[in-house]
Amino acid sequence: MRLSKNLIILGGMCLLGGFLSWRILVIGLADYYAAEATPQAASAALLWRADNPEPLLRRAQAVGQREPALAGTLLQASVWGNPTNALPYLALARLWAQAGRVPASIELVEVADTLAPMSAPALAESAQFWFAHGHAERGVARWSALLRNSPTVADQLYPRLLTMANVASARSLLAPLLAQPPDWWDSFFAYAAAQSPTPEAVTFLYEGRNRAGALPSAAEQRVYFDRLWRDHRWTEAYLAWLGGLNEQAQTGLGPLYDGGFDLPITGLGFDWRIGRARGVTVETLDTYGSRGPALHVVFEGRGEHFEHVHQPLYLEPGRYQLQGRVRTDGLSSRQAVRWVVRCERGQDQPGPLAASESFSGKDDWQLFTLDFQVPQADCPLQLLRLEQEQGTNTVSEALGGAVWFDDLVINRRG
Repeated sequence: MRLSKNLIILGGMCLLGGFLSWRILVIGLADYYAAEATPQAASAALLWRADNPEPLLRRAQAVGQREPALAGTLLQASVWGNPTNALPYLALARLWAQAGRVPASIELVEVADTLAPMSAPALAESAQFWFAHGHAERGVARWSALLRNSPTVADQLYPRLLTMANVASARSLLAPLLAQPPDWWDSFFAYAAAQSPTPEAVTFLYEGRNRAGALPSAAEQRVYFDRLWRDHRWTEAYLAWLGGLNEQAQTGLGPLYDGGFDLPITGLGFDWRIGRARGVTVETLDTYGSRGPALHVVFEGRGEHFEHVHQPLYLEPGRYQLQGRVRTDGLSSRQAVRWVVRCERGQDQPGPLAASESFSGKDDWQLFTLDFQVPQADCPLQLLRLEQEQGTNTVSEALGGAVWFDDLVINRRG
């Protein structure tokens, strides 16, 4: 009796083991085919496991256009199999919308948006749905989330956002992004500043941004000024630069900005700009005879022709005088420098409006002046630049020396 009972238990265990082995094989094969992203693999997976949600979704996507009723059934089964996957909801919403069931399809997409706030495929599909059904503001919100979670889509989405900025009637769609700029906004703004067909769109993006009381960042100002400079929009550039100055920077304002070299040099807008020059060091340092930092230019030997310190000026037509102090420190006459005022015309540099005396030799602080006149026409922006005289230095020479400048100021003379 006991032997018979043990045989029954053993037989039952064998049957259970065989069943479990079979289920493991079935599920394993179903999952194997499910992992293959092809319609044929989806069909094979369903043969082994008819309720597998991923193959159901892919099978529905494969037959959706020619057999929408079957696709709908497959998608509903996929939802039942995995209610947390947003993609079947979105695919089913597309089918229902094509069949005229728009309100029901909207409900499905809203569910999908809740389920997958960070899934790139779901966000892309959701955005397409909202744009197609008259809810562009929701589409823009999905794009924003997509850019945050999948930055590589910027190549596709930045041009579309820029198109909105260039169409006055579509700009309101960008209002939520301007009110609360997402973390990708600076990258987009740099793209817009470089690529926009009109400067007005760039100005809209710059002026419309909510900075919560803070000033524009240096990076944002730089790309904006570069665009305004490119379009010769000097007045807008000057006003934008003024609007970006903090309280300390405003102390340097005048016809010439920070002529005492007391403030940090930003290289932005109408501040001083210092370029790199081989064989020359440019710095601002305290020195004897100055009331704070002074401009110090040191020629260290062989180098290129020097013209790497300048400041754009925004002066009205009229007569002016540049005044300042200079101290030379062993500067060879072949390295003599001078201040030159020109009209700014990009690469087409005309002759100077005026040039100061040349500075060389070794001497204590001296006062110098330069009178110049801004013409009535064709000179909306000027440039003050420290230049070596043409031909005074070549790469074959090995000369040293330095020069200091301080207390530069421009006064209107009439």
